Amino acid sequence: MDEAHDLEHKKAGCLYQHHFFKEIISGLDEDHEIKIFNTYEENISNFPFNNYDVFLWTGGLGNIYLSNTHNKKQLLVCEKILKLEKPLWGSCWGLQVITTCFGDKIIKTNKSEFGYAEKIEILRNHIVYENKPNYFTAPGHHYDHLEKLNSEFDIVSQNEISIQAISHKSKKIFCTQYHPELPYNFIGHLMNYWKANYLKILSEEEFFKRIDFLNKLEIEDKFNRKIEIINWLKSL
Repeated sequence: MDEAHDLEHKKAGCLYQHHFFKEIISGLDEDHEIKIFNTYEENISNFPFNNYDVFLWTGGLGNIYLSNTHNKKQLLVCEKILKLEKPLWGSCWGLQVITTCFGDKIIKTNKSEFGYAEKIEILRNHIVYENKPNYFTAPGHHYDHLEKLNSEFDIVSQNEISIQAISHKSKKIFCTQYHPELPYNFIGHLMNYWKANYLKILSEEEFFKRIDFLNKLEIEDKFNRKIEIINWLKSL
């Protein structure tokens, strides 16, 4: 996230997205040292990337195909991490930054996913999807999609809207377009904060039905929301 987007989360009364990665990691092992890296706060040149064993990239509100200071810093950080040959996870924005570094193309389309991505089909066996239904719904919120994928990655899951998960063929890199780390109702809270924007697209009835459904999905946890990240971390 850039500074402006972090500020928006603060105004909305929401935790920062990286909090939920930290919560999952701490739930597996409280002894792990976890460092939150914000490119608008840290000196990229001086940061000791090599001191860390695993990297996880969460969401953002930007568009990686735009040329701006934030995006350039994000891509520079990704390039530094890739040179280390260490495990790397990317969710949503993370997927878009990582694939851009590999020369893939992210585009903006009119096919959006607000709050959740549904009917995601698992196409390949992967440790990440152990104990996951073959078709599932997950937290997701985006306009931008991965248009095409180079030969270094496999498509692991997708739905009718977009490619939903990819895995590098030889490196420990896994990315999802959706957000297994984020509670559905966290996204619902942010949607309520930006309600006026959604009412330009959805009726008020449709909007509140979606918010109610997000709350229901989080309470029921029918699709074992966090299992992908947990499986991935345990496999390292």
